[in-house]
Amino acid sequence: MPVFAPTETELKLRLDPKHVARLRNSAALAAAPRSDTAVINVYFDTADRLLQRHSMALRVRQIDGRWLQTLKSGDKRGALSQRGEWETAARVVRGEGRLDLMRFADAPLSELLARQKSKPQLRARFQTRFRRTQWLIEGADALIEVALDIGEISVVSGDRREAICEVELELKKGNPAALIETAFELLDLKGKARPALTPVARSKAERGYQLACHQPATAIKASAKGFVAGLTRQTTTADALRIALAHGVAVLTANAELLLQLDDPELVHQARVALRRVRSAIRLLDAEARDVPPALSRELRWLARALGAARDWDVIVDQTLPSLVEAIGAKSVSALQVKAGQRRQRARTKIVQAVGSARYCVLVLNAEYWCMTRAGDAPSLGDSAAASLQDAAKRLFKAGRFFSALTPERRHRVRILAKRLRYALDLFAVALPKQATAQYIEALAQLQDVLGRLNDGSVALTVLPQLSKSDRMKESMQNWWSSIELELVRDSESRLLQLSKMDVPW
Repeated sequence: MPVFAPTETELKLRLDPKHVARLRNSAALAAAPRSDTAVINVYFDTADRLLQRHSMALRVRQIDGRWLQTLKSGDKRGALSQRGEWETAARVVRGEGRLDLMRFADAPLSELLARQKSKPQLRARFQTRFRRTQWLIEGADALIEVALDIGEISVVSGDRREAICEVELELKKGNPAALIETAFELLDLKGKARPALTPVARSKAERGYQLACHQPATAIKASAKGFVAGLTRQTTTADALRIALAHGVAVLTANAELLLQLDDPELVHQARVALRRVRSAIRLLDAEARDVPPALSRELRWLARALGAARDWDVIVDQTLPSLVEAIGAKSVSALQVKAGQRRQRARTKIVQAVGSARYCVLVLNAEYWCMTRAGDAPSLGDSAAASLQDAAKRLFKAGRFFSALTPERRHRVRILAKRLRYALDLFAVALPKQATAQYIEALAQLQDVLGRLNDGSVALTVLPQLSKSDRMKESMQNWWSSIELELVRDSESRLLQLSKMDVPW
C-alpha cells in the first residue's frame, strides 16, 4: 500500500468541559455531517527518545475497526501548525495493530534510523484514548474537519494520566485562513452562550511525552533565534514582520496555555518578552501603521500591559524584597513580604483570567489570520537596515544624554529605547556583519541589564511604600535604594558612553 505524505494543517483549541454540550449544539455545526467513534493511539519511541529529539511522533491508531500507523514530523509552531504527515495501514497480528517500518521507506524516519550506529528499539511509551465527534464543514474555498476529542492520555506502565478535552480543526483542502474563520464561528461571539475555547500549542504527543518522562512542562523562551528563522538579507520587511509576528504568537500561545495550569513566573516573563519583540517588530517594520490593523496592535498592547503588571510583582517578590531583607533584616520586612505576595497573587489571577478569556482567543486568532495575509510591496531587510538602525540608535543616545540628571521616568524611557534597538538589531542581523553585530548586541545586552535593575528598583520604591504605614520602614526602603541607585546610574551612564563610541555594524 502506498505511503501518502501530505502536510497536516490544523488549529488546536482547548475546550472547557462544562461547555461541551454547547459546542455540540453550535449553530456553526448544525448542518454539517457528523460521526462518532472511539480512537486508541499508541505512541512509540526509543528509550532515549530519539524520535522526540528529532521532532517526530510515531503512533499506531485503532479507529473504526481499522489499524493505521502515522508519522508526524516537524516542529509545531503554535495553535495553528503545519507538519509533515505520513499515514498508511499498520500490520495486523492476531487482531492487534503492529508497526511496519518498511511502509515508511519514503518518510524521514527511515533515514533517521539508518544513521544510528546500532539498531534502535522502538517501544510503546504512552497512549491516548478518546471519543471523537467529527463534523465536516464544506465551503466554497475549503473543506474542514472539526473534531471534538474527550478522553485521556496515559503512560504504558504506571498510573500517570491527563484528561483530554479539545477541539481540532484540520484543513482537508483549501485556504488555511478558513480554519480561523471557522474558529470564529465556533466562538459564536454574538451568542450569549459561547463555548470557552482557548488556543493551545501542545499536541497530545507532547503532553504524552511529558507524562511518560516525568518532565513537567516548562516555559518556551522568546529568544531572538526563533524570530529570525528563515529570514535573509533579501526578505522584505513586510514578509519579515509576518514571520516575526507568527513566531511571537506561537511563543505567547505556548506559555499562556501553561499559565492556566502552572504558577511559574518564567511563563509570564517569556510571554511578555514574546509580545515585546512582536510589538517592537511592528513599530520598526510598519512605522506608518499601514500594514498591521490598528485594532490588533491595541489588543497586543492590552495583553502586554497585563503581563507587565504580573511580571513587576514577580520581580518585586523574587528579587527586590530578598535584597531589601539582606539590607535591613528579615523581621523588618516580613509584613511587607506578606502584602507583596498578596498583590502578586492578585496580579497572577488577573493574567490567568486574561489568557483564559474570549478576548485573548480573539486576539490570537486575529493575529494568526493576519500572518496569513499577502504581504504588499516593501523594501528588503538589507536595504532598510542602515536607516532603521541609525534612527533607533539616534533616539537612544539623544534620550540618554546627561543620564545621571534624568528622572526615573526619563531613565525608563532610555531603557525602552535600548531594548528597541536591541530587538531591531536581532531582526536585521541577517543583513549585517556577523561578528560586529554580535559584539554590539552584547554591549547593548549589558546596558539593558543595568538599566533593568535600575528600573526594577524604581518600580519597587514606587509601589512598596504603599503597602506599609510605617514611616520607619519607608525611610529604610529609601536609604536602601539610595545606597544602590547612584552606582547603577553611573554604570548606566558609562555603558551608554561606551556604546556610543563603538563602531556600528550597519
